[in-house]
Amino acid sequence: MKVRYLKVGDAINLNGEIWQILEIEHSHRGRGKADIEFLLKNIKSGNTLKKVFNPDEDLEEIELEKRPIKFLYSKHDIAYFLDEKSNKYEIKADILGNKFKFLKKDLDIKGLFYENQLLNIELPIKAVYKVIETSPGVKGDSEKSNYKIAKIETGAEITVPLFIEIGEEIVVNTEKGEYVERYKK
Repeated sequence: MKVRYLKVGDAINLNGEIWQILEIEHSHRGRGKADIEFLLKNIKSGNTLKKVFNPDEDLEEIELEKRPIKFLYSKHDIAYFLDEKSNKYEIKADILGNKFKFLKKDLDIKGLFYENQLLNIELPIKAVYKVIETSPGVKGDSEKSNYKIAKIETGAEITVPLFIEIGEEIVVNTEKGEYVERYKK
């Protein structure tokens, strides 16, 4: 497919690896030809790359299939998933990166498949987690900071405001690993 017809979200084969297009920037310098710059994300490793292409260049477009999957459990840095047809899949933690820290049951997860092979996953941008460990927030302790570290049910540690207590449910941005707000039931 010609580069000029590709759009954000499409996947391409580049040097034998599958990359997803995150951003597209068109540039035209003076009387020269136009160029198209892609910000690409490697589906397996999560690495990003900026690459400039000629609009008439041909690239192999890859059809990725997104399917809902369920997280089962993790063991020895491998996450196990199940799809609707009871097929079991596994992915290493280093491929998932920070997503691994936010995996829990009952989370709406989308699997990215290519030729029926699970390459990676997409988590919801915001998800609810229970705080299982944190220090008490001391009133008037804001001269140091208005934040403290809290451990959520998956074992991930995030920075939360001083008023968050053990047992509370909070909304977390899973892409950035940041506290968003208290969960309102």
